Amino acid sequence: MDLKPIAAIGLMAVGVGAVGYTVLGMGSGSSGTATTYRTSTASTTTVRQTAAASGNLVAATIYDLAFGDPPAAVAGTATTSSSASSSASSSSSSSSTSSASTGATGTSVTVTWPVTEVDVKVGDLVKAGDVLAVADNSTASLAVELAQAQLAAAKKQKQTDRKGGTSAERAQARDQVTSARTSLSNAQASFSSTVAQNNLKLRQASQALTAAKSQYAADNAAGASAQVLSQDKQAITQAQQTYESTSLQASAGNRQAASQVTSAKQSLTTANRNYDTATTSADSATLLADDVSIANATQALADARSALAAATISAPIDGRITAVDATVGQDSTGTAIQLQSAQLALAVSVTEDDILSLKVGQVATVAISATGGTATGTVTSVDPVATTSGSSSVVSYTVVVTLDDLAATTATAGATAATGDATPVAASPAASAAAATLPLPGMSAEITIVLAQADNALAVPAIALSGTNGSYTVRVLNTDGSVEPRSVEVGLVTSDLAQITAGLADGETVVTGSSSDRTSTSSTASSGGFGGAGALGGAGTFRGGGDFQPPAGAGAQP
Repeated sequence: MDLKPIAAIGLMAVGVGAVGYTVLGMGSGSSGTATTYRTSTASTTTVRQTAAASGNLVAATIYDLAFGDPPAAVAGTATTSSSASSSASSSSSSSSTSSASTGATGTSVTVTWPVTEVDVKVGDLVKAGDVLAVADNSTASLAVELAQAQLAAAKKQKQTDRKGGTSAERAQARDQVTSARTSLSNAQASFSSTVAQNNLKLRQASQALTAAKSQYAADNAAGASAQVLSQDKQAITQAQQTYESTSLQASAGNRQAASQVTSAKQSLTTANRNYDTATTSADSATLLADDVSIANATQALADARSALAAATISAPIDGRITAVDATVGQDSTGTAIQLQSAQLALAVSVTEDDILSLKVGQVATVAISATGGTATGTVTSVDPVATTSGSSSVVSYTVVVTLDDLAATTATAGATAATGDATPVAASPAASAAAATLPLPGMSAEITIVLAQADNALAVPAIALSGTNGSYTVRVLNTDGSVEPRSVEVGLVTSDLAQITAGLADGETVVTGSSSDRTSTSSTASSGGFGGAGALGGAGTFRGGGDFQPPAGAGAQP
């Protein structure tokens, strides 16, 4: 919220009233009436704009530790921390009864975690690396072996697909080609031999027929007897039949030999095709599928090894044991041990007036009621989603502040002087004892977050300002008791302090208010009201704060 207009209106009312009263007093001749000014001295200090909220401390981080699972942290301050813890626990439970298998063998193993050692109990403080519990890792080791076999099988399959088959398949394909070539060569040789033999038989049969015909012609020309000529005719008929029979046999034999050659050629073609298939790399889709199988098997092996390593639960951080659900001799499922960090945090609700000024990394001061001490912290989360409470129309936003090293927690009781000086002073023994007690989760605390800060700034109380943004004035009290209005340039303005960037010098006295006192004739020492203000962040000390009464006869200047 911008406090400048409100402060300006209030200051104008105070200023007008004071000046008007002084003027009326002088005009009526009431010399017995004195005006007392409340003043403060312009000083170099730190001006801070802050936001404050309260809440309860919780562990900054919670670990639900389970056998077979790597440590996984959830934020203790998150509104969903319980569901996150439940999710983590569910995940742990499922991993405790997981199965590992290989495609090569089809076998599987169910991983179990029989507890052999529990070294902590609820409330124990542990250091990072401390062994908390141990389980038997026999089934987890077997799961690793199976995962290794699955990865080896996946890699071998890709190698086979990339080379185009196994070495045995490639050798067999080569043998088939060689055999087919030999068969073709034999079939071609057999064809040539068969044709040659059949041609010889045909020539012989043709010659026998020609001879029979020549003999008949010779005997007929010689006037041989009818009986001889009849025998010659019979010889011709027999030779003709032999020729025709030999011709048919030759044709059949040649066709059969030719068919064998054709069949051998087809076999060779098939063998060559099979050889090409056996020696050619698989297509890109097959190789891509092989890569996916290898990636899955690699991840499965990594998970199995991670689970094997988690047969021993060790503390991932310094912290306190808040739950133990593991018993020696029994199988553990789900969360075995819960560990909360020693580092604390708190989630608080802030209004819409401040949320836009809050950012991750801003420094916060945390006041812890139970210990009477303070700690520093850092804004680690700013939820941009607004929430409402019940039927209220007021919205708020969740901001998480994580505390720094709690060993630096200090007591603040009695550390502020009566003048409003925020400089720490020696605390009482009781306060020192409280500071030595570290806070615990559940304790209430109030945070103050620095929204804006101006270091080494010349500042006056914000109530000393009059005017509006860009046209501010202050009333300066001179050494002779007179008051003069003066224009100033203003930087950061908070509910308590205003940074003056021009128009005023360090050490000058400004009027923060005035009153009429008919009995007082001297300066009245007081805290100056707003003179030493700085409650929202310890803005600093103002020198010379107090009420000022001008010397007799001195009047205020408008």
